[in-house]
Amino acid sequence: MRFPRAVITDEISQDLAHAVAVAKSFGLDGIELRSAWDRNPHELTRDQVQQVKKIAGDFDMAIPCLAAPIFKCDLHHEEAYAEHRRLLEQTIRVAEALGTRLIRGFTFWEDGRFDSSLSEITDKIGAMEPLLKESGRILVIESDPATSANSSQRLAQVLERIGSENIRALWDPGNNLYVPEAERPFPEGYERLKPYIAHIHIKDVRPDPATGNPDACCLGEGAVGFAAVFKRLQEDAYPGWLSLETHYRINASLSEELLALPKGTAFSLGGEAATRECLESWNTFLKTGRFDG
Repeated sequence: MRFPRAVITDEISQDLAHAVAVAKSFGLDGIELRSAWDRNPHELTRDQVQQVKKIAGDFDMAIPCLAAPIFKCDLHHEEAYAEHRRLLEQTIRVAEALGTRLIRGFTFWEDGRFDSSLSEITDKIGAMEPLLKESGRILVIESDPATSANSSQRLAQVLERIGSENIRALWDPGNNLYVPEAERPFPEGYERLKPYIAHIHIKDVRPDPATGNPDACCLGEGAVGFAAVFKRLQEDAYPGWLSLETHYRINASLSEELLALPKGTAFSLGGEAATRECLESWNTFLKTGRFDG
């Protein structure tokens, strides 16, 4: 079974046409948009949205997900919450224009009060269900290390309480490796989130040799165990997309600020070489069933 594959374009370049050409050259089926021309999806002009559509069409590439920064804000700040609702509304309009079904979201910034804030988190995210249902879109929530639901355990609690087919999980197994109290990404994290998974990010992570802190690395060289992950996804007939989120830079690391809010030229710097390396490794695995190196 071959899964449809994509890459988040700003891991290659802010020049969307170039990023899509690189993706196509590695045999990918689609692209995921987080920032292009230094703008997030909701910031794109109408002309730019049409340009995105044309570029993707010219390369015969689908756009399965918009990797928006929705609800990367303070849970207890009502003005910020209202702004992010507007951000979602704007992103939905872009998704409609591009024929994109999935929109990425989060669970507000981590503030050390997850248990006491769980009801507020689920109420505020769950309140988006009518908007999503009306538009036929799905908000896929990622367990980002900088957010309240920073692990598979916490994200499962959020999604179980919300209980909506329009609010599901974006499983990024590498993220659990940044959180000391998180369970192993696989199989434990996968099993916990399996009932909710609607989209998957592919990012490998291992301890930095100099500091011992977790850091992204070339696909297949980290601690996630993607060979076993891919095998299990095939066994389970996973119906969705796999999208590479490189987050790896050769002989460099991204700053905490850029990891928390990836966007723009500073984020894309050095990304193409690392992404090409990851895609080469992924293609090798598809041909041989193993990762070299």
